[in-house]
Amino acid sequence: MSVILTQKYAYIIEEKGFKRFLYLIVSIFPLLKDIVKSGKHRELVSFSIWEILYGLKFYSKKSVVKFDDFKPFVLNDETDIKKVRFDISKSSFEIKKSSFDWKVRFVDKDGDIYGTLADNDKVFYKKAKNANEVERLYIFEDIVNSLFISGKGTILVCSCGNLYRSEDRGRTFKRVLSLTNPKNPQSYIFHTNGFTHCGEEVILVGEYGNVAKDGRWMNVANIYKSVDDGRQWQKSEFLKNMGINKHVHMIKYSEVLKRVFLTDGDNLKKLWISTKEGDFDHNKEWRLINRFHIQMGGYTSLCEVDDTVFLGTDYLGGTNFIVSTKDGENFVKKVIPDPYRRSPVMNLQTLSFAKESLIWAILHNPISSKTKCLLMCSDNGAKSWKRVIEYDGTIFEIELNSDREKKDESITFLLTDKRENAATCFEISKRATSD
Repeated sequence: MSVILTQKYAYIIEEKGFKRFLYLIVSIFPLLKDIVKSGKHRELVSFSIWEILYGLKFYSKKSVVKFDDFKPFVLNDETDIKKVRFDISKSSFEIKKSSFDWKVRFVDKDGDIYGTLADNDKVFYKKAKNANEVERLYIFEDIVNSLFISGKGTILVCSCGNLYRSEDRGRTFKRVLSLTNPKNPQSYIFHTNGFTHCGEEVILVGEYGNVAKDGRWMNVANIYKSVDDGRQWQKSEFLKNMGINKHVHMIKYSEVLKRVFLTDGDNLKKLWISTKEGDFDHNKEWRLINRFHIQMGGYTSLCEVDDTVFLGTDYLGGTNFIVSTKDGENFVKKVIPDPYRRSPVMNLQTLSFAKESLIWAILHNPISSKTKCLLMCSDNGAKSWKRVIEYDGTIFEIELNSDREKKDESITFLLTDKRENAATCFEISKRATSD
């Protein structure tokens, strides 16, 4: 359900036994009124069914995300993010502080890094592959929300409701697209999951926004397509025409299936898969996967390992799942167990070494200290997971904040202490081995 509605009634969700029953009875009429007003009745039904099934231990062991005996590093009230060291032993990876506190980061095919830093997210930087320092390239008027680098080296930057393009490696930018709410910081494209390519010069983006008008969220569920490497853009209102009422969660090309995955947010939470790699402006060129909310959709993230596509659900305050498919027809759903169950899967990324591919997932819930958040990884195709870093989402936030051309490059995450409004970037890479 929406963040505002979930926050308002979080006390019901968090309690157990008689207290939950009592709180539900007291709040039932205002809750139902808000549910009807916001159109969240579909989600309420799904949330209730999943809650009952989980409480009755309906899910078999094969249907539950399995954690191994890897002991997580726990962030607590005394953790200083500027000094913390993640001593992750008995693993093929290591976590160390990044040389620079990247907020948004993209590694191109040559290994050069582009992005913004946490202490100044309006300045666009470059760090050459073997350089020790960053180079300041450009200053935007507003904060940079996300960026993407095409296969031809063209840089696209979303900043405060506008999309900018650079042909000279970030030294100059030209605005090429305005979203529904230009100059609004709540109107943007998701980093890592809001941009995708489909062919050498075809780029797709999905619009996201939390902008209210006349007491209701504005509908910004638009898809934009460029067939000339980002110079010109065509707008599609396919989702709006299909009744979607808010925004795009994810648009991502699957190398496994050679198709584009598209999900929307808010009330309906649908999942669509393209029927071909061509024009996406017409209804016949998208295949709807879930007719009903309880069939799951609205995913915010996607990654791939070998022949399998993995998706993560976005059910804040409800029950969340890791979902996988090999063919886009059949989906295997595994429920995330407590105490992480109510934390949405905000991002999924793959990190590949010579003979190993790791799936990284961040489960984050910013509204409840009773629900734990988790950075976790799997080295066996999601058969089991290592709990790497556990934390309280009301105090800290972890964001998988990097994208890249090559899947064998390192990935980074930004750790934020909300109490101090301070952020530090950490790099995940292959563990150095001694001869």
